[in-house]
Amino acid sequence: MPQSIIRGINLRNEIKGFSSSVLGIGTDVVYLPRFQRLILKYGSPGDGKRLDRIMSKFMHARELSRYQELLQNHKSSLPLIHYAAGVWATKEAIYKTLASQVPVNMMPPAQTIYTKLCYKLNGSTGAPKIEIDDTLMTKYPKFMLENIINTKFLVSLSHDEKYLVSFVCQSKIGPPEIAKNCPK
Repeated sequence: MPQSIIRGINLRNEIKGFSSSVLGIGTDVVYLPRFQRLILKYGSPGDGKRLDRIMSKFMHARELSRYQELLQNHKSSLPLIHYAAGVWATKEAIYKTLASQVPVNMMPPAQTIYTKLCYKLNGSTGAPKIEIDDTLMTKYPKFMLENIINTKFLVSLSHDEKYLVSFVCQSKIGPPEIAKNCPK
């Protein structure tokens, strides 16, 4: 096998003076009409608290804040549907990424991972990105040190009329001298 193909399989490369190794990948597909039904059913002005409670089961506080902005600023429910579905699919993909490399009994509960570990936001170009909330370090230091610190989650979202897909890749990052110790 040519060397370039072997490197492609290992997914190792140099990025801006840092070395990167893929640790895990995860994906999730969401049927958008399901989120539309949920938002229309529980998002009415007299019953908005129920929808807030549902969203708080999988959204980080920063995501809930953005959700509230969307709820107040948009007449159409479409941005809210895409946002909620995108957050859900991304959290599911992150969980699958972690579960592909960490035994489930060594991870915090799924709801803790969804609501406390990280949040999805959009960068200056509008591209989605994942930010880690290091407050879990006090409650789950071993998990955070072994599986989150010095890693990065990359996310890609895409949707059409009925489906939204989130693809997440977790990679180990660090200065080249640290990354040299990563298995090839």
